[in-house]
Amino acid sequence: MGRTEVNATIIGPEVERDFTFLVDTGAVFVGLPAEAIEDLGLVPIPDGSRRFVTANGVVERDTYSAYGRLEEQGFLATVITSPIPLIGYELLENMRFRVNPVTQSLERVGDEEMWPPYQL
Repeated sequence: MGRTEVNATIIGPEVERDFTFLVDTGAVFVGLPAEAIEDLGLVPIPDGSRRFVTANGVVERDTYSAYGRLEEQGFLATVITSPIPLIGYELLENMRFRVNPVTQSLERVGDEEMWPPYQL
C-alpha cells in the first residue's frame, strides 16, 4: 500500500512544534514520542489511562489532549505515547480525510459523501 506521511503541528500550552506523521489507519489516536509530549508540556487527561491492544500485546497508556493544525485546519485530538509520530483514523475521520494509496496522500471527503462509508 505504500507509506503516507503528512506534516502537522501540535500546539502545547506554551510551545508548538511541527512533526512529520506516519498516517496509520490501523491506529486510533495521535501518537507522539514521550519526549515530544514532555517538551510540548502536554498534561495527562485526569483518569485518562487506557488499555490498548497492540501488535506487541496489551499496554496501558496515559492519554493527553492536544490542539493542532493539519492542512491549515485546526483540530483537537487524543494523544498517546508511541515510538514515532502517528496519526490514527479517529483524527482522519473527524477531519474528513481519507488516504489515497495511489498518491500516498490525504484527500478530503466532500460534505455530501457519507464518510466513513457505512453500510446501511
